[in-house]
Amino acid sequence: MNTTLWIIQGILATVFFTSGLVIILLPKEKLSKKLSWVKEFPDWLRYFICSSKMIGAIGLFLPVYMNILPILTPLAACGIAIIMTLAMGYHFRKKEYKDIPATIIFLVLSIFVAVNRF
Repeated sequence: MNTTLWIIQGILATVFFTSGLVIILLPKEKLSKKLSWVKEFPDWLRYFICSSKMIGAIGLFLPVYMNILPILTPLAACGIAIIMTLAMGYHFRKKEYKDIPATIIFLVLSIFVAVNRF
């Protein structure tokens, strides 16, 4: 089970850190073509969301790996689950149904990590 958790944590951490980094680094004009939410929200909120994703990704991996405050890992997984719940609500509201399955998968994986690491 521990190996499975590490694999899932690695996948989640990689996906959330890279997506957060890409959204922070790319210009708003380029992002708004692919991500509808970027043009609807102010820049500060985009930076906050992406920074939260990146901090959550680090929190999924580092505390357990370093064995320093390992309780932070399930808390980070809970934070990722909250982000995914909010994203799912946004996609439902905007009728972007093609984005919902990936959101549900990441939500379930983050809940799985949180439950098993607590």
